[in-house]
Amino acid sequence: MPKSPRQRSVSPRAEPYPTLRTNVARKLQRTRTLLVMRPECLVESKHEKKTVNPYIQEDVDNARREPLKIWLEAVLGLPPERFSEWVKFIKENDWYKDKKIEKGLINFSKASLEVEMYKPFVDIANRILELGKKELLGAESYPLDDIVVVQNDRRSLKQIPEHQGIGAIRRPDLLAVREGKVQQMRGTKSKKFEWSDILTFFELKLSNKLLFNNFQAWRRNRGLPKLDRRTLLPKVSMKKQTMASTKMTLRPRPPKKGEPEQCHDFGSESDETDNIKSDDPRDGDYKNPGSPKPIRDNEESVKADARLQAGGYALETVSCSYGTRLFTTGVVIEDERISLWYYDAAGIVRTKATLSLFHNFEEFAAILVAFACCEPSQWGSLPPNIIKPPQSDPYPESFPPKNLTGYTFPITLPNSGKKILATLQKPVFTQYSLVGRRTFLYVIKTNSPKLKNPMVAKFSYQVTSRKREQDVIEVARDAGVGHLPEVHMWADYWKMSEGVRAIFHARSGVDPEFEDRVFRCIVYTQYFPLRDLFSKSCELIPTMVYQMLDCLHDLRYKAKILHRDISANNVMWEKQGDEVVFKLIDYDYAGFVDDEGKPASTTASSKHRTGTLPFMAYELIRDMIRRAKPDCKPDYQSVVHMLKHDVESLYYLSGYSMVTMPEVNSEVKRTIYRELVSAWEDGSLGVISAQKGQFLRVDILEDMSLPPQSLSLRPWLIRFCEVFQEAQQKLSTYRKSGSSEPFDLETMGGTLSRDAVVRALKGEENIIFSTRREKVAVPPEASGSGASDVKTVEETINKGEVKEPVPARRAPAKKATTKDTTKDNTKGKEAATKDIIKGKKTATAKIVTPKKMAAAKASQVKDDVSKAKLVVASKVATTQVPTKRGPTTRSMARKALLAD
Repeated sequence: MPKSPRQRSVSPRAEPYPTLRTNVARKLQRTRTLLVMRPECLVESKHEKKTVNPYIQEDVDNARREPLKIWLEAVLGLPPERFSEWVKFIKENDWYKDKKIEKGLINFSKASLEVEMYKPFVDIANRILELGKKELLGAESYPLDDIVVVQNDRRSLKQIPEHQGIGAIRRPDLLAVREGKVQQMRGTKSKKFEWSDILTFFELKLSNKLLFNNFQAWRRNRGLPKLDRRTLLPKVSMKKQTMASTKMTLRPRPPKKGEPEQCHDFGSESDETDNIKSDDPRDGDYKNPGSPKPIRDNEESVKADARLQAGGYALETVSCSYGTRLFTTGVVIEDERISLWYYDAAGIVRTKATLSLFHNFEEFAAILVAFACCEPSQWGSLPPNIIKPPQSDPYPESFPPKNLTGYTFPITLPNSGKKILATLQKPVFTQYSLVGRRTFLYVIKTNSPKLKNPMVAKFSYQVTSRKREQDVIEVARDAGVGHLPEVHMWADYWKMSEGVRAIFHARSGVDPEFEDRVFRCIVYTQYFPLRDLFSKSCELIPTMVYQMLDCLHDLRYKAKILHRDISANNVMWEKQGDEVVFKLIDYDYAGFVDDEGKPASTTASSKHRTGTLPFMAYELIRDMIRRAKPDCKPDYQSVVHMLKHDVESLYYLSGYSMVTMPEVNSEVKRTIYRELVSAWEDGSLGVISAQKGQFLRVDILEDMSLPPQSLSLRPWLIRFCEVFQEAQQKLSTYRKSGSSEPFDLETMGGTLSRDAVVRALKGEENIIFSTRREKVAVPPEASGSGASDVKTVEETINKGEVKEPVPARRAPAKKATTKDTTKDNTKGKEAATKDIIKGKKTATAKIVTPKKMAAAKASQVKDDVSKAKLVVASKVATTQVPTKRGPTTRSMARKALLAD
């Protein structure tokens, strides 16, 4: 395959070089770093995905703005009185005249490239922390002696394996970390931090060419001599100089027109406005609350927005730390302007005003010391009185922990009311999310002798107004729905409104858009992720779809429930004997519906989003785009989530599993296979919509590259696609006809009903889908090649009874041999003879040996769609065996079919 053309770097860490006249500058421009663009993501550079999840864009645009002093008190625990005292002390002692700080400010101001700002800022910050430890009263909390700010421009932070490439390879500019971690890294080969190491991050942007002029104006206002731009030494003018002994006196002058004005003194006026107007032109992203929101659907606008980049770092921090952080913080620096950001599961809160590193140096220094004085709870750690750290790793030495392994939490048995202690083992899943549920799962052990089966604890931040997940599952189970998880225990621990948000609400009132969430734990039987099953073979994907269609059908028509969040993480599996049984978990977004499939009046709606973006139905994503437009009318009626959308999500899950879950050693091939679905996870809404539209086209699926493990499922996936095309055609025909007869939108005129979808996928019109789970090892649809447009004939012997085989289309191949080679074959022929005597038509069966099956598989690799399928006649034993815990390698089903 020819290599992609080399492109210029579009990294946000390397802004376009300014036009300079020197030979050195011209040479530097000619040697800009080049990289090979990969097709894995539409807008991905060598080290960082440029786009930010559309949810992050929405959250950043809707961030609540709070006065600075209220933000400091709520997030950092810094009372206004102490803040004012520290600012006054720093002013009186002229910290800005410290040699290291003065040099850092000069070097920061003369930066012509963004990367030139990093080291000066690090020097300034670390010197402020040194002075704070020595001189500020009350700056004595635990971390101050062990916190440093480090430059991170050339280090990409480690991703966690659970995200399987979903997470972006991001590089925050500067990090606040523990000094002990820095020392530890110096003695090892690995020079990469992990996201769990971050206390807070700094995102810097340089866009103002007048940065040095602003610095000169600040020096003039402070009575300091002007600097020569070439030498950076003080420039003394004889006209402005008056000699008195050996001292020189300079008088500041008012700034000229066009020069930046001096910022206000934060300690002299009220907290309500922070003494800077909310429509400060230097904070132009937030002007009029009623103005249209900025649109960032292209790479250049995203990479230029420091707020979005910081939101991406916050996303990685909270989603790569396995639930160790209740919230995280960030500092955004655009030129010399500084804003403070807070991110939790309920939303984002930023400071209303921006500080100037020059004009508000004392305020910034006090805030930086306040950051370093934070206790673990101010850094976002979970309350230790609920989830307690192990005695071997007590706070504060263990903070921030890499994960919660070894932590304990109390929980109550629902039947007996007895309290037990659960201990978290290894993490098994953490959701890639910033605002929302932030689900994370751990394997657990308890001190109860009755609970011996493997269990997991699911923690998440649930909307308090919605029905509890365990209650939804109970309703579904009572209605006779299958494929549900088995819930053992549950507990609610604390609400978001009881923490940092309580101070915001007390000082500024409750935000009408605020949606309270409760930190909830549910313990259920341990199941296994789809990736463990489909990494070696994808032949059970049709089985998963048939079982999930059955579950969704029963949820809707037996329990009147819509799941509304079908995704790769919400479908899991276990083995029951020799059979693989899939489970639909995570009912946090589930809603109750009426007979027509519309939301029931008892269902509380969430103010925030529902569903997992990569698997959301095309119509729902288009609806999100329409609602986000500035000209969207207030009375616009959003699309109602229906059963058809869950079925469509199941289709996307099938295709996603086929291209992303099989193990592929080659990075190039893996990129090619994922090309069509890569943007589902982090593209803009417009890009995701376009890619979903492509996936609903048969010609695209015919040309799509597939891994060898799923290649034989292409005809099956195409038939799945044709189901939705037929549904859309049926709706179009109905609308054109002008008929007054009602049209069932929930199933698109019956096209997307369970039975219709199954018949279409199996490729035969005379199959009636059975809701009864057959006691066979594996259904024929997942028993081999996967080319389900031709049928497998299977004689099943169960408890001495012979079941009538399903009629099959015979391929124009060689006739089946009549030679008896095994006893099983003899029994099969005798059974077939009896059926003929009774007047029944029975297909001739072949005996399949391992060698023949291997030869057949090799033949199918050469031909994309085989014209004939092996006819399997095998005695299937249904003896009870212990439930197997964990994934097996190639085709558990096939081993059962070939077993003697």
